[in-house]
This record gives sequence, C-alpha cells and structure tokens, in this order.
Amino acid sequence: MELKEQILNYVPFNEQEERDKKLFLEWLSQPEVFERKNERAHFTSSAWVLNPERTKVLMIYHNIYDSWAWMGGHADGETNLLKVAEREAKEESGITDIKPVSEEILSLEIVPVSGHEKRGKYVPSHLHLNVTYLFEAPEHQELFIKPDENSGVMWIELDDIKNKSTEKWFIERIYSKLIEKAK
Repeated sequence: MELKEQILNYVPFNEQEERDKKLFLEWLSQPEVFERKNERAHFTSSAWVLNPERTKVLMIYHNIYDSWAWMGGHADGETNLLKVAEREAKEESGITDIKPVSEEILSLEIVPVSGHEKRGKYVPSHLHLNVTYLFEAPEHQELFIKPDENSGVMWIELDDIKNKSTEKWFIERIYSKLIEKAK
C-alpha cells in the first residue's frame, strides 16, 4: 500500500496524531519531502522494537540527543517507510533477526529537531515527519553500536524508559503512547 493511502487509512490514537495526520497529508505534496534537501521538513521512520514477551524495547544511546532513544532515520528518497524503519534498526543496533508485527503504521508524530552539527556540517532546525512501525526481535542477538550515531544499544524494560530517556517530551508524548499502543 502506498504511503499516502496508509496515512489516509490511519486512525489517530489521540489529538496529537489527529492534528499531525492532517499536516502529514499536506506535506506529502511538497517537493523533496522524502529527501534531507527539504530543510524545513522531511519524512523519517522509526522502529519500535519489542521482545516477544513485549516487556522490553531495544533502544540506542543517541549521540546528538544525548539520550536513550528509539531507532530510526531519514527516508533518503525511499517511500516505503516500513523498509526504512527496518533498515535503520538493523544498522543502528546490529540485530539481524527482526520482523514487523504488522505492515500498518503504529504511530505518527512530527518531531522538532534543533539545529546541530552532523559530520562537520551544520544542520538547521527542522521537522521530522515521522512514521513509526512495530517490530519484534529476540533478545539473544549480539548488539553493535553505530559510532557515528550512537554510543550504546540495549534492551530496556518498558517501565524503565522514563528513567533512561532525558527527553521529557518523548517520554510524555511518544514513548508512553507507543507502550500503550503496543500492548
């Protein structure tokens, strides 16, 4: 199913998703919205990777945000955001045994990104039009960091995310929603 159709069919979980969904649909008609060249807003995709028991989530220690965070990344021209989320989870954690629980969108969120340095270049403040998908992976896999993006990878008890992440908005608006939706 095409991304626009997926977003149109998506039933918002709360007011944040309802309002963001409208903006996602508007942004789909903008030029280069699947490329970082669009410096105002571009599509990204995240993987909410749970263990089979659904008690832990696989997270990375994100270098730029200086916090434990979900895995994900830029579409970079790809419109199949499920594929993007899976690719990013594998690249950022080293896992290879991962499967989508569903091909349907788990959540939508517009994530503000502050200006920062990446690979020696300044990246201006912008928005990530983020689509999240639910994945499952066994915990026994060997984990690897991706040094240019993260400095840690680990399974975190769902109840412990609020103690690991330093990003209050993510804890209150995103991670709490994802925990509730994935149960």
